[in-house]
Amino acid sequence: MKVVAVIASIVISLFFLIPSFLPEDSGILKYLPGKRINLGLDLRGGIHVVLGVDVGKALDVELDHIGEQFRSHFEDEGLNLAELKRVDGERAFLVTLHDVQQSDALRKLLKDDFYQILMITNWDSDRVAKIKLEPRHEEYIQKMSLEQAREIIRNRVDEFGVAEPIIALEGSDRILVQLPGVSDPARAIQLIGKTALLEYKIVDEKLTPSQIEALVEEVRAKVGFTNNFTQSQLAALNQALKAKLPEGSEISFEKKTDPRSRTTNIEPYLLQAKIVLTGQALEDARVTTNQTNNQPQVSLKFNKQGAEEFEKITEDNVDKRLAILMDGVVISAPVIREKIPALSRGATISLGQGNHQQLVSEARDLALVLRSGALPAPVEVLENRTVGASLGADSIQKGKLSGLIAALAVVIFMLIYYRAGGLIADIAVSINILMLLAVMALFQATLTLPGIAGIVLTIGMAVDANVIILERIREELRSGNKKFRAALETGYEAAHKAILDSNLTTVIAGIVLFNFGSGPVKGFAVTLLIGVICNYICAFWFSRWISEYLLDRTNIKEISI
Repeated sequence: MKVVAVIASIVISLFFLIPSFLPEDSGILKYLPGKRINLGLDLRGGIHVVLGVDVGKALDVELDHIGEQFRSHFEDEGLNLAELKRVDGERAFLVTLHDVQQSDALRKLLKDDFYQILMITNWDSDRVAKIKLEPRHEEYIQKMSLEQAREIIRNRVDEFGVAEPIIALEGSDRILVQLPGVSDPARAIQLIGKTALLEYKIVDEKLTPSQIEALVEEVRAKVGFTNNFTQSQLAALNQALKAKLPEGSEISFEKKTDPRSRTTNIEPYLLQAKIVLTGQALEDARVTTNQTNNQPQVSLKFNKQGAEEFEKITEDNVDKRLAILMDGVVISAPVIREKIPALSRGATISLGQGNHQQLVSEARDLALVLRSGALPAPVEVLENRTVGASLGADSIQKGKLSGLIAALAVVIFMLIYYRAGGLIADIAVSINILMLLAVMALFQATLTLPGIAGIVLTIGMAVDANVIILERIREELRSGNKKFRAALETGYEAAHKAILDSNLTTVIAGIVLFNFGSGPVKGFAVTLLIGVICNYICAFWFSRWISEYLLDRTNIKEISI
């Protein structure tokens, strides 16, 4: 039965491992498990991106949101604020009361409804209070923004169809993204780095398009504004024109690219600064075809609350234009012709005219990022490396060669030094490696260059365990007091404690590397941990069972060691 267990282990290991060595379109795969060992970035090629998350922007958004909540709660108490406004250059807002008697109500509101969220930093004549976020709440928002950004990026990568991506936090404001096997790096980077902040704002008709263009031209050179503007340039433009714009309004632009000349033109819009609806109200986004012009569009489906809010917006703003903004840029500004009932729970985003195939691709990408959700804060690509497939193939060949040389050296040494005992040890080590790779395939683990190093190290540790056992058996035989069978049993029992102790310490080191390491270090830790477990089973049990089988079922009385 013991030898049957050894043979069964070999057969089962081969059953799970074979798919990893067959082409993905092989017909044999339908009879085998659909799991295989995935190759990491350094072996398969792909992209390595480090993203910087603007957690400061997340704090600004949170402060604005809390400020509106504060105003609402204050009014629920039957009181009105004289003024609530942000402090320029600070993450704080000033609250101006109508009279001093309201100061007690303000303190009570902060204590009851905003405990550990808001704090008063100073009073001015008991009517004006500067309020900011509690440090602990700021820390919480920063942490949650990073966690949320990581999960949203993971959702986008999953929809992109990348197997075994690595998405991990680095420091207090960075996210590491590694995507093995990506064939279109530029598109992948655009998708994972897009903030995808969807906003609806009412177009302000107080100024004509020519007046808006004239204002923009006044400060264009001063703020360094270009047609391919960034968010920081847009913010600088609005800041420079703040005194000349109607109160509560801002300027944004729609980018229009000429398909022939490939030049980008921009059309300015004066918008009400108030956001009437956001992507939080979105339930789904799909690519559909406009029945009028046969062009692709993105159809949005709102959740119940979002549909009700959208109905109210369209009811209150009939014959006005509703601007749809993505990351602060206008992508469409249709006229509201009539109230859209909540029962319809939908809207569409038109992508304009142009190359049909390109518009379909843009619509798919837009729908993907909208479905996965908006990032809680803008992200910036800090580092971007593309690992070519040729480099990956070269790494695979070198990894195979190093593993083969290590295995051959071990086999030859064991055969020369320990003869038949060395042959049994070689068989046990071979089963060890087979089981290790099979377990990696079963769990669809990712194999990296450090992972190959872990396999080579496992071979060395496996040989070390067998050497300890064989040397203990030799010692028992040299004493002359025992027959080979008794020496075999005593040698294994005596070596067991040393093997178990060494494997346990290695397991502890592997767990530490896995928990605190990232990327390649984790790959090394995974192969090391699996290898240690397989090593213990093969060195202490399988090699012993093979030796006992030869002694019990054949005419062999001794195995040369």
